[in-house]
Amino acid sequence: MSATGTQWLQFSAPRAKRKRAELACETCHSKKIRCDLQARTLHGGADCSNCISSGKACRVRIPKRDKLRQAPGNELLQPLTPPPGDGSGNRHAVNDAGNPSTENETDIEVPPSLNHASNAQVYQARPSFTSFGQPTIESPTERHAGRESVVSNNASQDWRASENGSVRHLVDTGYLQVYGPENDHDARSQAVSARKQPDFLGVSQPDLQQSFAETYSKYCYPWCPVLDRATLFSDLARSPLLDNALALVGSHIQPPMIPHAGPASYYDCARRRFYDDEEPDLLTSLIAVSLFYWWSPRPPSVVHRHSSWWWTSVVIKHAQQAGWHRESERRSSNEVRLRRRIWWTAFARERLTAICQGKPCVIDVEDCNIAEPTLDDFPELEDKTDAEIFIHWVRLCAIIGRVAKYLSRSSNGSPASFPSHLARELIDWIRSLPPHLQLPIGMGHTTNFNRHVHQLHLPYLTIIIVLYLKRNSSQPIPQALPPAIMAATCLARILKDILIRSGTRGLMGITCWYCGMGFIPLLQAARTEHLRPGADADIDILTLAVKELKKMWATANVFEQGFARLRESFRAQAPIESSGQPNSLPSEGEEDLLHGGIDWIDYFPFVTTQTSPVVGKLLAQKSMDLFLFPDLDDSSMLHFQDLFEGLDSWTDPKLFM
Repeated sequence: MSATGTQWLQFSAPRAKRKRAELACETCHSKKIRCDLQARTLHGGADCSNCISSGKACRVRIPKRDKLRQAPGNELLQPLTPPPGDGSGNRHAVNDAGNPSTENETDIEVPPSLNHASNAQVYQARPSFTSFGQPTIESPTERHAGRESVVSNNASQDWRASENGSVRHLVDTGYLQVYGPENDHDARSQAVSARKQPDFLGVSQPDLQQSFAETYSKYCYPWCPVLDRATLFSDLARSPLLDNALALVGSHIQPPMIPHAGPASYYDCARRRFYDDEEPDLLTSLIAVSLFYWWSPRPPSVVHRHSSWWWTSVVIKHAQQAGWHRESERRSSNEVRLRRRIWWTAFARERLTAICQGKPCVIDVEDCNIAEPTLDDFPELEDKTDAEIFIHWVRLCAIIGRVAKYLSRSSNGSPASFPSHLARELIDWIRSLPPHLQLPIGMGHTTNFNRHVHQLHLPYLTIIIVLYLKRNSSQPIPQALPPAIMAATCLARILKDILIRSGTRGLMGITCWYCGMGFIPLLQAARTEHLRPGADADIDILTLAVKELKKMWATANVFEQGFARLRESFRAQAPIESSGQPNSLPSEGEEDLLHGGIDWIDYFPFVTTQTSPVVGKLLAQKSMDLFLFPDLDDSSMLHFQDLFEGLDSWTDPKLFM
């Protein structure tokens, strides 16, 4: 026996081959250390732990192994909602055993500007979630519906090179052109990384519903008053779509500390239920889709069906199809009030996106006779403050929409003068606010802080910045006139109050754009000797705010990298010495031509010399009737129409490089 036993070969059981990480950053890969970027991406994170701890920029590494399959040119633009029975079903064939085929790679068209990303690895999607945390086998139709949808924006074959040989943006980014390189980098990252669904065994939804409802009421209701508090829980029990949508909002803004599926899973469940028409009630469906506004898994660097622009347009088109843009007396009063709140929520968002991303306004108010929101539309509220905030926010967004139309149409035609009529509308709006909605930043410290009042003034200050940015071909970024600098420092003061109270998670994603616009005037002010200390402090506030916003919104990563690049480039430039000579003062007639007869200090009835150091300097300059920057002479200021000239060309990423 012993002799025979020695003849047996000694071997160990075969071990399963360790799976390589499908997503890693360049820093961790170069150091040959474990990278948790893939795991953090599943939870909505944008950076790995190693890069966060070291303070480095986390850049997705492009694998050199598997190459992307190039799709034919005629497949670049696919139907947004392909029918289940189209030719694409061949890619999801069922095998002999009756199981769906495992081949489910995402075809990504690599445009000419992304040729260096042709070696990117393509990932496979995991089983979808049809209930909270319960993965099931999906049908070929479901698998097709769950594909990542990254559609390149070249309907007109617009892969045109600019004059210096550069390639244009994947997406028309409107006023984001200053951050062109960062926007392009993010587009490349999106092309090589597809989001996966996590394998969670979530707790039962009723255990979390109360928490999610409280989060919505605390942070979201003034900006999206679409849920009826009296019937909320009965509505959630009746509609799984609405249940998932509310869970998305609650888990993203204020994540529970107990195990739960997470916003990405909740969003995917709700999105699939919406596209599968599982919810028969139109009101409930549009309420749920309105809540998608608090989830943006990637920036609008490329065209995709997960952006706020997409979902807002979905709400608007469905509402228009149902005739909600016109008053109807055949419905019950409660339903009419709810429809009105849904409509004006979508209207306000659409106007903000139009000015933010340079998109055309979808709603034509001349085609609508629906009444504006009033306090009567909120009968269930004892405290009407949230309702007042919503009403004034909608009115402000209506003005912003008119500004967006004026700018876009003026850039396409003959040069236009300063829109003084719109400026007066902004001044009338700020004066119309009741005392309890006025911005309380007159003192050095805010004692009566209200997060919603502070947030209400962010778009107001940003649109002032937009109006008073002067484009100059000799400068790397637009020149900021004094009103823009005043608005930017007030914006920084608002964000400082929010940061002190750890309130950034309650901010909407468009706050990233507010920060990006506020950064431009402050960067110029930092080059002026007497404004530099205060402007640098305000820039630090904006940088910190964007860093915090990056934890929730992927768009913030574009601005964070852009801030670092622009700030470094401006440090190398010589500072501007403000001599304050009286001969730099425009005459009375020239002031009227420049400002349209408007005293720009009327925009800011809430400021004092204690608001911020920059405000104090500007008020002192204003009282002495001295102009800020001697390099902006009278002749350059008189050509104010240049502000609106060539608005489309602002999307050229090389313009501000």
